[in-house]
Amino acid sequence: MKFQSIQALRGIAALLVVIYHGATFEGRLISENGFQETPLIGGLFLSGYAGVDLFFVISGFIMVWVTQDTRPAVSSSTDFLFARLVRVYPLWWLAAGLMVAYGLSTNVLALLAPGGGGEAPVRNSADYLAKSFLLIPQAELPVLLVGWTLVHEVYFYCVFALLMLAPRALLPWALMAWGGVVVAASFAGLAEPVATGFVTLAVHPMTVEFILGALAGLLVTSGIRRRGGVVTLVATLWLTSSLCLQGPPDEHTLLWGRVLLFGLPCTALVYGVASLEGRDRVVWLIPAAAGAIVCASLFQLYGLNPGSPAEARTQAVTVAAACGMLAMACVLWAGWLGGMNFPRRMHDLGPPLRRVFAFLGRTGDWSYSIYLLHLFVLGVLKMAFSWAGQYDALAPVFRVGAPGLLDNLAFLACGVAGTLLAGWLGYRLVERPLTRGFGLARRRIFHRRQDMAAVS
Repeated sequence: MKFQSIQALRGIAALLVVIYHGATFEGRLISENGFQETPLIGGLFLSGYAGVDLFFVISGFIMVWVTQDTRPAVSSSTDFLFARLVRVYPLWWLAAGLMVAYGLSTNVLALLAPGGGGEAPVRNSADYLAKSFLLIPQAELPVLLVGWTLVHEVYFYCVFALLMLAPRALLPWALMAWGGVVVAASFAGLAEPVATGFVTLAVHPMTVEFILGALAGLLVTSGIRRRGGVVTLVATLWLTSSLCLQGPPDEHTLLWGRVLLFGLPCTALVYGVASLEGRDRVVWLIPAAAGAIVCASLFQLYGLNPGSPAEARTQAVTVAAACGMLAMACVLWAGWLGGMNFPRRMHDLGPPLRRVFAFLGRTGDWSYSIYLLHLFVLGVLKMAFSWAGQYDALAPVFRVGAPGLLDNLAFLACGVAGTLLAGWLGYRLVERPLTRGFGLARRRIFHRRQDMAAVS
């Protein structure tokens, strides 16, 4: 069974990261054009890096879900690890290779440098490039900066493959022991904001998000799917409020801050939507979406950013969350009232809502390509807007920072549409063919081994 709701969350997570990075590119365009206006992309979207936290939680959930019927054995563990690594590396090598080609042609290696600063110079170190392509932790970020998350993912897969050697009944205890090691290492002062080596990677607090997702997966696979609707509503409002409330990223955020502020509500949200879909009650996602939209929209109207005073952000979040809760209640009441009095009209709303849900699910299919390719799209878009903005006739649309919102909206719309198109093309032309090819190789290698073992 493929959870469309989880795929939709993956798509939302990818778009959060896209818009978060889009804010940096928009700010650079405004500065280069000589303007001082505040970028349109602001507010909670400046906390959009939380999409990575959601990705990690989903990853843990999926690992448990896809292995629920797997028996503990070396062949099963290697089969799993092969499947996960060929899912990660080929597209990563393509994207990293494009980044190297871009760097060689422009003498610039980073489309988006850490912290939104300037571009980083090319590094010709063979050791640096080898570690980047192999996703091995090092002091510098990988050649394509978003690859730092894949370093964590590969580590998760390797450890989980080892855990698969033990009986399934021991998996909850093994996961909690793993989390305990991470917590103990933090108390011992071994954790660092950025994983620069194998030790700091192994004990990084974001590992707990993967573990939490895996524990949520164990609950769902065990049939414990209680109060999915209520959990989803609470988790949605919780996560939206956390996006609004988060201040500027600092050392605390890079360690346990994001786990507590984003990892916990993401875990509850993944558990909630999976529980709903398992019982065919995804209709609860409608009031959840309404509450999130109202809460986020009201907070955006305050014009606050992570750098705004904490007291102002807290007051705005309180009002926005209360209105979001009211919106959820109104949608629930309207759904009940409409079902009782206008069942046919309510039924007619089903097809368009299902199409929206299906589209979000498809963006989840494209999410890996979106994640790896979006910086290229935003970089090309920035160059296109810089060129077109030189002409006065095109300034209202392409000169970002000019009076009015048309230019800002055009950049945001083109950025989202462009990354979606790139994600779809990457999925259709690269990911899916590679997945099929490696899937065939996987069956020939591992299933043949299993058949030989059964015969012997």
